[in-house]
Amino acid sequence: MAELETWLSPACRQAGVESGMSTLKFQTMHYVYILKSTKDESLYIGKTNDMQRRLAEHNSGQTPSIRSKRPFVLLESMACTSEKEARMLEKECKKGYKREEFKIKYNIRRRG
Repeated sequence: MAELETWLSPACRQAGVESGMSTLKFQTMHYVYILKSTKDESLYIGKTNDMQRRLAEHNSGQTPSIRSKRPFVLLESMACTSEKEARMLEKECKKGYKREEFKIKYNIRRRG
């Protein structure tokens, strides 16, 4: 986790705020996302720490397993505070009954 020492304004110093209290901690966010192929309406569920980069990678064909289903649109992203939390949520979202819930939620026709 990166730390950033913040500048204390005169008002903060006057109020007794110490510089040690002004340290901000930034945490990398992780995301679980749901993409829909505009080609065949199939869903793709994944996780990342950079949504814009990952969507661009999917749409540029850098993910071989789904390259033929491009382009994709982002249906939903869910923020997680840790990679472990994102991994667990991704696993849950990939279960059959959850996929069906997403299909209903986004009015996606069933294949077959």
